[in-house]
Amino acid sequence: MNWIVFILVGKLFIYLGQSIPLPQFLKRIKTIEYWHNCDLCFGVWVYALFSLVWGMDILKFIGFSYIPVVSEFVTGGVVSFAVHIWSIGWKDKFAPDIIL
Repeated sequence: MNWIVFILVGKLFIYLGQSIPLPQFLKRIKTIEYWHNCDLCFGVWVYALFSLVWGMDILKFIGFSYIPVVSEFVTGGVVSFAVHIWSIGWKDKFAPDIIL
C-alpha cells in the first residue's frame, strides 16, 4: 500500500510541477528547462526526493543494504521509468485516434 501511495503522489507532483512555468532565470539554464519538460527526467528527481523523505528503498527487494544517496536515486530512476512506461501505455490505449 505504501508503494501505491508513493507512486500516485509522485505522479501528481510531476504533473503539478510541470504545469507550473519555470521562472525566467531558470529558463536560461537549458539543462534545467529540459529536465522540467521531460516527465521521465523530472520524475527521477521527484521520486528520489520522495524516497529520501519517505524512506522507500527499492534495493531492499533485491538484497542490497542501504547506500545513502545511491539508494534514493536508484529508487527514483526505477520508479520514474516504470511510471513513465505505464503513462505512455495509458495514453496510447486511451487517446483518441486521429485519422488524417
